[in-house]
Amino acid sequence: MRILILLLLLLLLCGCSDSILYNTDNTIDNNFLTLYMDTTQDSNGYYLIDYPDLESNSYTAIYYESLPWTRVYWTSVDSFTVYHMGFPVTEPIVNFSTYTRADSTGQTFIYLYQDFLGDTLSITGYVNEEINSTINFIVN
Repeated sequence: MRILILLLLLLLLCGCSDSILYNTDNTIDNNFLTLYMDTTQDSNGYYLIDYPDLESNSYTAIYYESLPWTRVYWTSVDSFTVYHMGFPVTEPIVNFSTYTRADSTGQTFIYLYQDFLGDTLSITGYVNEEINSTINFIVN
């Protein structure tokens, strides 16, 4: 009798096309990605970053919003090179990925150095192939 009840229960939970154990409706969640910085913008929409005088390097933050606990992948065409044991190592100015917090916010840091003064830099964040956002800023 117990086996029959167990089989009936499994049939009800897993046997239907509208299973309560699995998401079978194939809907896409309403994910989004918004990037911003806590600095001023010029008339073209570029954020302006003040580079600290007499510093060989510095960092700035990009803030973002998405769904809670969402992994955001980062990329940039801008990079920097260091020499390690005589060999050049080139890395993008942003880390590979970060996660949003439970409140749907997050931040990532961008590496800056003196050669970037006067340049316009670009960072792109990706949630997936369809959801991405790019932010541009000028280092003053």
